[in-house]
Amino acid sequence: MFKNYFLLFFILISSATFSQNYSEEKIYSLYDKQVGIENSVLFRGIEYVELHRVINEFHKFFEVNEFVDASIIYNDQKFPNVPIKYNVYDDLILVNLQYNQNKSIFKLINNRVQEFYINGHQFIYLETSNDIDLNGFFEVIDREGAFKIYKRHKKDMQERRDKQMVYHEFKNDKPDYYFEFQNDVFELRNKRNLFDVFPKLKSEIRNFYRANRKEFRNNPEDFMKTLATEMNSLLSNFQNEI
Repeated sequence: MFKNYFLLFFILISSATFSQNYSEEKIYSLYDKQVGIENSVLFRGIEYVELHRVINEFHKFFEVNEFVDASIIYNDQKFPNVPIKYNVYDDLILVNLQYNQNKSIFKLINNRVQEFYINGHQFIYLETSNDIDLNGFFEVIDREGAFKIYKRHKKDMQERRDKQMVYHEFKNDKPDYYFEFQNDVFELRNKRNLFDVFPKLKSEIRNFYRANRKEFRNNPEDFMKTLATEMNSLLSNFQNEI
């Protein structure tokens, strides 16, 4: 382990010396090539075994059924360009790693995945203190200020039968939204969830929902982004009263 960290330090120093434009992604990629991906913490996952038969496009993964090169932070180490899939139904991250011409699919240990980016979407692992049932992966909608909003993707499973086999279909379910404030995470179904946490801002929150009623109904994700901006502005203005 000490040898690996020394190698990363040497690469960082060398890249800073010989190229001011050497990107962080290239530095970590060079490190992985030198150390060997098979020696990294990614190989400390658990072998994945699929329990459901899927025969059509209704799979259990985020957006696509194929592995996609993504950036992931695992066990406090950053790995760029790793082929992963996010299993939404089981809330798992799968990695497809190649070693000596062999490919192995692992499921990573959830609470060791701090963050990953896939197809332009940022996800983090939340381990909440106020509601243990919320532990898992959430897409980041906005976390620039004290008031943060996350999206929990969901899939609904249905069993199908034909004359030859039993198979399963996984269709996108309506996502859930949550907000985080002072390290606690709360459900965000409607304005009443905000009233419970911010009773002194009830009038302002009610007015905001009234003015953005159409966006809330037709485009909830854009509404949530606007809500995060509004709440952070309100919290800044009423800081001494919250």
